[in-house]
Amino acid sequence: MAIIDDVDIQTFLPIDKLNLDNLPDDVEAAKLDAERIIRGYLATVFQPATLASWASPETTPGQIRAIAGRFAASRIYRTRYSEDDLDDPEFAQVLYNEAMNMLNGVLTGKIVLDDVDDTASTFDNTFFYPNSTTEDPYFTMVDRY
Repeated sequence: MAIIDDVDIQTFLPIDKLNLDNLPDDVEAAKLDAERIIRGYLATVFQPATLASWASPETTPGQIRAIAGRFAASRIYRTRYSEDDLDDPEFAQVLYNEAMNMLNGVLTGKIVLDDVDDTASTFDNTFFYPNSTTEDPYFTMVDRY
């Protein structure tokens, strides 16, 4: 199941020109593509368990759904209108830029996600055993014969 639904995408598309009900194949591919971009970018910021918990629109933070909706709408709009014109549609680029700026805001901490406080920490000595939080080692290289 995708992290967004059709409403998250249709919000950013003019319904009189692009109704998602008529584009089922494009919609599913765009949802998957948006999800991959977001998970790839946020893998360095959030724990894998947090990212995995975003399994449906109901469990995905609203800001992430807004970003994914823009990415998906951008792809659908670009695909549909590039059939008629060799130049990329400006509207599709605007949506993509908005989504990317928002995603970078999440990465830098300027955008704080609702109900998500699980950020990945950098590697330090607590990731290895033994470490400063464990007992002293039972032997050392000095104990070698």
